[in-house]
Amino acid sequence: MFSSNMKETVVLPFHLPSLEQGWSPQILLSSHPVVTLFVTAVVIYVAHAWSTSNSSLKKLPHANPYNILNRAKVKWDFLFSANTLMRSAAERFPNQPYRMLSEYGDVVVLPTEWADEIRNDPHLSFMGTFLQEGMYRIPGFEPIAALGLEGELVQLITRKQLTKQLNGVTAPLAEEAALAMILNFGESTEWREIQIIDPIRDVVARMSSRVFLGDELCRDENWLRITKNYTIDLSAAIVTLMRYPVSLRRHVARFYPECARVRDHWKDARDVIVPVIEKREAVRRAAAEAGKPIPRFNDALDWIDDESRAKGVSVDVATFQLILTVVAINTTTDLVQNVLVDLIQHPDALQAVRHEIVRVLKVEGWKKTSIYNMKLLDSVIKESQRLKPIFSGAMRRAVEADTALSDGTLLKKGSRLYVDTRRMTDPKVYANPEEWQADRFLQMRSQPGKDTAAQLVTTSIDHLGWGHGLHACPGRFFAANEVKIALIHMLMKYDWKLAPDTDIKPLSVGFSQRSNPHTKVVFRRRETVEFDIDSV
Repeated sequence: MFSSNMKETVVLPFHLPSLEQGWSPQILLSSHPVVTLFVTAVVIYVAHAWSTSNSSLKKLPHANPYNILNRAKVKWDFLFSANTLMRSAAERFPNQPYRMLSEYGDVVVLPTEWADEIRNDPHLSFMGTFLQEGMYRIPGFEPIAALGLEGELVQLITRKQLTKQLNGVTAPLAEEAALAMILNFGESTEWREIQIIDPIRDVVARMSSRVFLGDELCRDENWLRITKNYTIDLSAAIVTLMRYPVSLRRHVARFYPECARVRDHWKDARDVIVPVIEKREAVRRAAAEAGKPIPRFNDALDWIDDESRAKGVSVDVATFQLILTVVAINTTTDLVQNVLVDLIQHPDALQAVRHEIVRVLKVEGWKKTSIYNMKLLDSVIKESQRLKPIFSGAMRRAVEADTALSDGTLLKKGSRLYVDTRRMTDPKVYANPEEWQADRFLQMRSQPGKDTAAQLVTTSIDHLGWGHGLHACPGRFFAANEVKIALIHMLMKYDWKLAPDTDIKPLSVGFSQRSNPHTKVVFRRRETVEFDIDSV
């Protein structure tokens, strides 16, 4: 207690550690866990409520309303039932925006039909969402920071340089895929069981690295290990950190091993890439001093250097290289697995795709045009993407200036919005929408005015698999070719079955949907093939 002359000792109802001990979280928790946990909970709640509050959203109906007592539970439920919540909200609030408590706080969800209205709005930024999430400040997450801060450069490199190279990279991609098949699936004609996601990830990593880094690094096992592990651990770290308020994420990251691994992978990636960059600079200097033409390497390292110089900005080339690799591995691996699983369940469609591959490659060989002319394969991939898009909330945007929608809804600066993808399974748009139909988009091509819309790389409000508008996936043209080439090799060289009782249901966390990492398949090398695709 306190005395009037302040000479008596102050007696507290709990013990605090001395200054000599230090006041680390571990010591405070062991000294008085109830007080520490209570204060921590209050700080977390206040920080989260402050960082995500936006009065402009209050007028919109709420899909998952909450109060001060159940906010944490409602947010947790969202993470594992976002799809159900969105279906319910679309029925309760038809053709109007609504708000939803997500891992980022309150966000606005727009009906699919509104996608065209916002698709090219300059005040709505996809790249800005990375800054909103607060993870760009975390050591090892520098590629996320570059996406947010230099996103336009990433899009420019992908649209201008990568897409331009499509005709020249088809044969190299096929060559790398052939090697990746042997390394991951072997030559045995005996049935074997595997968890499919890891070998697919390796196939995609090798193919992507062939284009991004050329012969010098694409078969460097250390680089491949780093990029695959960085992709895995970054995804795991993001899911972990989503549970915390944005303002606290960079602080709690230091306590999680997956975040530590992300830091290590990023440092390792720089250790591999920086010497390559320095070696190239030395070669260029030597050529210039000798009066010889400056050598070109025509890969992503060159593209990043060219475009950053043209824009007059200084960038970390190693970080940008990691961005391109991670984005390519993540989304492409997911799509290849989904398509393979769908084809295994529809053997007639699988065989029809094989016939198309043989017919086209026999005549045209490995060219960009031959890949384009595999129109059934194109339809198959688009159909799998329609039923299992990587996001149930597409076209995520950060509102960077106050923006009024056509119905009068005001989106205040700092808000965040998504577009519902329910139109992709709307019976008014697609007949038997829940049914996987291999030739759905092949048939659509024959309808007047729909030939372009039916193609895999085309975006529209009816199919948001690649997003839509100004921020539609800029790498989709390359990704589409890469997916097709990987599948061509897998389907032509191997027989496939699903392992008994394996789980193929996609995993959903918040607005994100991913192929099931636990899916197992049974496969064998085909003894007799219709055509040797490696001889083309």
